[in-house]
Amino acid sequence: MTTFPLFHLPLVAMEHVLCMMNPYELINISFTSIRSKRAVKTLSRMKREFSIVLGFQREPSISIYRRDQPWSFIWVSDESRIGYEEYPEFECVNHEIHKYSNNPIEELMELYDYIREVLRYKLYYVSFDLTLFPSHNKSIADWLRSQPMTHIEIWNSEQETDDDLKYLVNNITVIDRMALQTSHYKEGFQMEIPSTPRVLYITDASFIDFEQLLRLKNRKICLDKSCVSTQELNKFLKSWMALESHVDLEAFDMNISGPEAMEIIMDLPHVVTADKNPAETFRKKFYHREVKNGFDIKRCDGKVATVRYGNSSLGHRFFMLTH
Repeated sequence: MTTFPLFHLPLVAMEHVLCMMNPYELINISFTSIRSKRAVKTLSRMKREFSIVLGFQREPSISIYRRDQPWSFIWVSDESRIGYEEYPEFECVNHEIHKYSNNPIEELMELYDYIREVLRYKLYYVSFDLTLFPSHNKSIADWLRSQPMTHIEIWNSEQETDDDLKYLVNNITVIDRMALQTSHYKEGFQMEIPSTPRVLYITDASFIDFEQLLRLKNRKICLDKSCVSTQELNKFLKSWMALESHVDLEAFDMNISGPEAMEIIMDLPHVVTADKNPAETFRKKFYHREVKNGFDIKRCDGKVATVRYGNSSLGHRFFMLTH
């Protein structure tokens, strides 16, 4: 077999060769020696071009993204699928190494720790279904505690997972977006929401009452199936106008009973907004673009917010956007 004298090359040439390698090749070469591992770590520290997606789903996975191309390790339940596969999807090619293990979660975490050490990436996104590996939920949460992530999406497949959900949320650091796609809470369930995620999205916010709503510090908040009443939503706006809560709020939307609720919600000083193109204004902040004519309200420090009623696939919605 012909060998390539990688480490006999000048430093710049060696870095150029390493830059041409895909993540699988970089990981494999890092296993060959201490020197090769150090070289890959040095390159990764300089380039900072990798991001990681973790999936705690039916088939646990680690996906390494480099220039928008995914290179994944997937733990499958069918041994016949072991091996390498690639296939086109949209404008990229998916690369997958299928692995089989009797202990997929432990193996995933072990490999992840090594990749993290070598490639020096940022943890971009975590998808976590709490119902699939319930005996591992606490250990996964403990493991994630020291690893800040940009986004997380938490599921429970319509099963009660209150204790695990609360433990996870209280022990991780999410920088940008936390989406709770959870439901089926026990009666009386309560859980504090961390202030660190910039964006908070909850598909079943029935556990968040008015007092907790006032305590939320996130900059963008989207609540569905909320139990906050129309009268309380009016108090929420008055609290914002008095600079008593949600000082840094950028956007807010929540389910309401219908357009008639706006009469009660807007029982406060306001003016009809002069915006002639509300759909375009709200497009960048909200998923739902069908909005009606709105109103401007002013905070005591002069900051203005526009509030509107809208109708979407989630039903009747109240929208608020600060300027």
